[in-house]
Amino acid sequence: MTGPEKLRSIASTLSFRLFFILSVSILLLFAAYVAVSWRFQSLTLRQEITAEAYRSSDFIRQSLYTSMLGNERERTYAMIRLIGSEPGVEAIRIYNKQGEIKFSNSEEEIGTAVDLQAEACYACHASAEPLEALPSAERARIYRKEGAYRVLGTINPIRNEESCWNAACHAHSPEQSILGVLDVQMSMEQLDRIVGERQWQALGLAVVILSLSMLLTAVIVYRAVHLPARQLRRGTDELARGNLDVAIDLERSDELGDLAKSFNRMAASLREADAELRSWSQTLEDRVRQKTEELEQMNQQMIRVERTASLGRMAATVAHELNNPLSGILTYAKLITKRVERSLPEGPDREKVLDNLDLIRSESVRCGNIVRDLLTFARGRSAEFAPAHLHELVEQTLKLISHHGKLKQIHTEVELTLANDEIICDREQIVQALLALLINAVEAMHDGGRLVVRTAAAGEPADLVHLSVRDDGVGIPPEVREHMFDPFFSTKNEAKGVGLGLAVVYGIVRRHEGNVSVESRPGEGATFTLELPRDPASVARARSHKNREHGSDV
Repeated sequence: MTGPEKLRSIASTLSFRLFFILSVSILLLFAAYVAVSWRFQSLTLRQEITAEAYRSSDFIRQSLYTSMLGNERERTYAMIRLIGSEPGVEAIRIYNKQGEIKFSNSEEEIGTAVDLQAEACYACHASAEPLEALPSAERARIYRKEGAYRVLGTINPIRNEESCWNAACHAHSPEQSILGVLDVQMSMEQLDRIVGERQWQALGLAVVILSLSMLLTAVIVYRAVHLPARQLRRGTDELARGNLDVAIDLERSDELGDLAKSFNRMAASLREADAELRSWSQTLEDRVRQKTEELEQMNQQMIRVERTASLGRMAATVAHELNNPLSGILTYAKLITKRVERSLPEGPDREKVLDNLDLIRSESVRCGNIVRDLLTFARGRSAEFAPAHLHELVEQTLKLISHHGKLKQIHTEVELTLANDEIICDREQIVQALLALLINAVEAMHDGGRLVVRTAAAGEPADLVHLSVRDDGVGIPPEVREHMFDPFFSTKNEAKGVGLGLAVVYGIVRRHEGNVSVESRPGEGATFTLELPRDPASVARARSHKNREHGSDV
C-alpha cells in the first residue's frame, strides 16, 4: 500500500473521523470561549481603568479645589506639575469654557487654545451648543497619541458651586454652571505592554491546553473507539474467512460491549449451525452410501435373478431333452452287462468289456444327477411352508454329512443359542440349502479342520434369525466371491460338480425372503450366514405394501 493510499485508508476510519470532528469542535468552542472571555475581560479591564481614572481625576480635582478656590495660582501650578511628573501621567490640563488652557503640567501649553473638534473635545462640542453635562459613561476616552501609544483621558467638569461664586476673589456669575474642565490624560503604554505580554502568555497557554485536549481526545478515541472497532473488524474478518471459533474479548458495559457480546453469540450460533450442517452432511453421505450399496446389492440380485431365470429356462429344456436318452443309455448298459456276463467266457476280453460297460453306467448316472440338479434348479418346487424347529433341521443335516466329515478328519462344533428356534419354512429346502453349505465347507478343508455351525438371534429386527456355517478351509478370493452365487460357476473340476450348489442355496433363501452373506479371506476359511425371517409371508406382505406406497408417491 502506497503512502497516499495509506493516508486515505486512515482518514476513512471511524476513529479518525471522530477524532477530527471532536478536535475541530473543541477548537471552535475554545476559540469562541477565548474570544468571549477576552471581550469580557477587555470590557471589565476598561471599566476598571475608567473607574480608576475617574477616581484619580476626582482626587486631583479635590486636591486642586482649595488652591483654586483661594486663587492660589502658583500653588495650583506646582501641584499640577508635581502630579504630572508621576509615571504614567501624560498630561493634566484645566480648560475654561472657551477651550483655553489655563493650567497644565506643560508650561508651553498655558494660554493656548485647543481644537474643540479634536478627539478629546468632540464629545461635548459635537453639537452647535456645547453640552453642559456629559454622561458619566462618555467622560473617558481612549485614543492613540500621534500613532505611538494609547492614552486614556478623563474629562471632569469644574462646576460653579456656591462657594465659588460667593468668594470675594471670583467674578463668576451664579448662572454660569460650568467654570472649566479638568482634563487628566494617563498613558496606557505600560498597561498595553503588560496586556500584550499576557495575551501572548494566554495564547501559549491556549495552545498548550488545546494540544493537551486534542491529545486526551486522541487517547480517549483510540481506547474507546479504535481498539474496540479493530477487535470487531478482526473478528468479522476471521468469521468471514471461516474461523467460527473466533471470539471478541471486549469487557465493556457500553454499546460496543453489547455489540461484542452479540457477535460472540452470533459466532456461537454459527458454530452450532455449522456443526449441525456437518453432522447432517455426514449423515446424508452415510445414507447415500448406504442406499448406494443397497441399490448395488439389489441390482446384483436382479441381475442374478434374471440370469438364474434365463439359465433356469435353458436348463429345464436341456435337462428335459437329455433325461430320456440318458435313461435309455443306462438301461441298455445294464442289459448288455447281464448278457456279457452270461454269454462271454471269463477272460481278459470279458473283463475289459464289463469295465467299459460299468464306465458307461457310472457316467450315465453322473449325467442323470446333473440333469436332476438342473431340473431342481430350473423348476424348484412349490414351497410348503410350515412351522419347524431350526435346531432339529440343523441336527438332521449334520447326521447326513457326519460320515463324510469323519473321513476327512473334520471336527464339528455346534452352537445352537436360539432360545426360540421356531420358524416358518420349507423343511426340505432348508435342509437342502444347509446341506449344500456343509458339503462345500467340508470339501474346502483338504487336510482336516474345524467346522462350526451356529444359530443366533439377528438383533434388530427381532423377527430374524441367523444360521451360519464356518470352516477353516482355503478361503475364497475376492474375484470368486463376486460370482459364487451365479449358476454354473464353480472352482471344482468337472468330475465334482457343475456349479449349481450355491445358486440353489441362494434361490432357496430368497424364496424364504432371506439373505445370504459370506465373509472370507484367502487362507483363513469362510463363513456363510443365512438370514431367515421367522415368518416369510409377513415380510413379503410388508414389502408389497411398501412398493405400493412408493408407487402411489410417484
